[in-house]
Amino acid sequence: MSTQNTFDIKTLYPRWYTYAAIVLLSTVLIGYLFSVAMGLRFTLSHVIIQSFVSTIVIWSGCMGIVTLTWLKFPWETRPKTHLIVEVSFILIYLATYISLYNLYNIGISGKTFAAGLEEYRADISMTILITFLITSIHEAHFFYKQWQFNFSKSISLEKDNLQAQYNALKAQVNPHFLFNSLNSLMNLLEDNPKAEQYVQNLSEYLRYVLLSSSRETVTLQEELENVEKYIALQKLRFEENFEVEVTVNMPSLQMLIPPLALQMLVENCIQHNVISKSHPLKVRIFDDENRITVVNNLQKKADHESTGNGLKNIEGRYRFAEEGNLKVESDEHFFAVSIPLLKNKN
Repeated sequence: MSTQNTFDIKTLYPRWYTYAAIVLLSTVLIGYLFSVAMGLRFTLSHVIIQSFVSTIVIWSGCMGIVTLTWLKFPWETRPKTHLIVEVSFILIYLATYISLYNLYNIGISGKTFAAGLEEYRADISMTILITFLITSIHEAHFFYKQWQFNFSKSISLEKDNLQAQYNALKAQVNPHFLFNSLNSLMNLLEDNPKAEQYVQNLSEYLRYVLLSSSRETVTLQEELENVEKYIALQKLRFEENFEVEVTVNMPSLQMLIPPLALQMLVENCIQHNVISKSHPLKVRIFDDENRITVVNNLQKKADHESTGNGLKNIEGRYRFAEEGNLKVESDEHFFAVSIPLLKNKN
């Protein structure tokens, strides 16, 4: 799944009064530092007119630049781009602010631009220091939030992984006993081709389930072959009331997918919809732009409440792979789930 940065301005300052308090305190501190550095008397008018305006403009600008940089170029994946973009935009913003500040001052005094820069050199130096101080505060806060987010994510993934292992152990059966029993059953059904085919499909389906439980991904071709066996088993149950159309392009077949993810989507279609002669269930499976989609006509069961556990299971496995995300679309006529096809790195 592509890493998604969850940070925004609300993450940095979750409440407006937090922002107001920080700016107010910073205004007093910066006004005092300005006064000391320039040998001026520390007055309320000086704080309000110069320090407050400078602080809120610089703080807001830095906050916007740092936030957008973290959103567009996360530090953990693109550190060089993050640093270059952030420093460049901070310098451009700072140069613009200093130029406008200088133009305002020389407009009052009537001096030249160069003379204004020379006269207000102490102001400009202090402004530069304050800007990078504020930027450092934002960056430090975001780094802390990033650490919190990654730590929470790693704990969650570890918990999900342990839960999956526990579920696998609960469902584990002795494969030799199972397949020997199925083979014995097939020998008893030699005169019934339909029953023999059913047992064979069931045997191959269960074999795939057991073997794929130890793998993180399988090729789409392997998954589709298993889904076809699952569909065959269901067709014996629903007959012509259950229709499935599969349209997949050849290049997609060698891409990867979490095992049983596609089968779970087809299973969801069956579990949550009415299937009868008057209301046949029609499912379509197709690929498009490195994604595989399962869509069905919507005819919900009146007495069936969906828990969403199936989709949460698939979403958790993609989150573990850190590539792509699920897309769900629906209206009164259809329900569709699209999942990413992962690139085969080999």
